[in-house]
Amino acid sequence: MSKQNKETNKYIPKFIISKPWYNENESGNTETTQENTDYLSHQRKTSEIIDHSIPLVGQGIKDERENGIRNASNNENYDTKRDRWFGYSTEEWLEKVKNWNEKNDVQVNSTNNEGEDSDDTDYELELNELGLDGKDIMQNIKEDPMEKMLRDRQDVPAYIHNINSRSDAKIRIEYDPKSRLAKDPTKGILNDKNQFVKKLEGDAKDLKKLQTFAWDLNKKNEQQRQMAQVANAGVGDANANANANANVTDVNDPLEANPTLMSIKEREQKEAAKQKSIAKRRKLLDMYGGS
Repeated sequence: MSKQNKETNKYIPKFIISKPWYNENESGNTETTQENTDYLSHQRKTSEIIDHSIPLVGQGIKDERENGIRNASNNENYDTKRDRWFGYSTEEWLEKVKNWNEKNDVQVNSTNNEGEDSDDTDYELELNELGLDGKDIMQNIKEDPMEKMLRDRQDVPAYIHNINSRSDAKIRIEYDPKSRLAKDPTKGILNDKNQFVKKLEGDAKDLKKLQTFAWDLNKKNEQQRQMAQVANAGVGDANANANANANVTDVNDPLEANPTLMSIKEREQKEAAKQKSIAKRRKLLDMYGGS
């Protein structure tokens, strides 16, 4: 159907049907130009347009190669064309094997050269002083044939030290192998949960005594504050400040708040008790006589 015979669609806007103003200078038919335009030209390597709808003979896979493995010829049969290893050359494989052997030879030579190095470094001199060899360091072990046969005399299990002999020629073992629990009464006690509690020694023992002293001092101060509150309860507003001071707790009573102050207080209490004991002894000597 020609352009004149085409029916005009009244639903198409005029600005679509009419030719745009920026294309007025172009000559020729617009539809013909669009039909001749190759929309795949940017993907083609050549300007030649090939119509693939027409079947062509002899456009299949070509086995002819200049430096390749396969050498195609007209005498090849069905099986020859489909043989995977047809025309395979071992030259490429032999070249790879040769390269591998050369690399291995270089590594072996470098290892031998390191062993033949006569320059003694500080590290090697130190090994000689310790009686060690480089091979022992590499293996991370120095074998001793007597090492597996002998045992150190000082290597004694801990539970053997807890074996005590009795007068009735019986042996008492302070170690329970079943529960793996040491039961040495000289080193600890068993609590209600059958757990061994080791006795405190050294600084831990001193800290325990200091903690007990702090608890007793705190308890004594608390009793004094309660007595002061009871004494000042019925006085009235005259001693309001005294009641307020009686309710204030000394923050230095706990050991954790001021351990140094608590240690000083304990030392002062021991010194006061010692002086009191000396004065009492002197009084008794003056009263009854003696030296």
